[in-house]
Amino acid sequence: MGYMINSYREPSFRSIEAKFGLTRPEILTLIFLYHRDGISASEICDFSGHLKNNISRAVTALEKKALIKRESHPKDQRRLVLLITKEGRKMHNLFMPGLKKREAAMMACLSKDEQATLENLLRKLCANSASWRDIEHI
Repeated sequence: MGYMINSYREPSFRSIEAKFGLTRPEILTLIFLYHRDGISASEICDFSGHLKNNISRAVTALEKKALIKRESHPKDQRRLVLLITKEGRKMHNLFMPGLKKREAAMMACLSKDEQATLENLLRKLCANSASWRDIEHI
């Protein structure tokens, strides 16, 4: 499963890196914030499994590029949340069509029912990730 995911993801991320100057953690952070604006960097780490130092560097770089901004949480001033800027949304909208096109090409060999089944199974795996994500790796 990992090999299949990498065969989709890696060429796409390399292309985005070359065309837009974004690293993989920066791409991931923009995608997360586009869909869940106002979350913390540690929430991105928790969900994605990326190391904190990689996401921290991505946040700093994206902030310097004016693609995101940090603000204090409205209910807890000690906590910082990340917000995607208008420029960040524009950047997301520049690279996402290519990702969606590649995904559509990959999924084209599946019927609509098979695509729905796969999506449901992947959602179930993600929803259950707390039970397996911390298992020691080889």
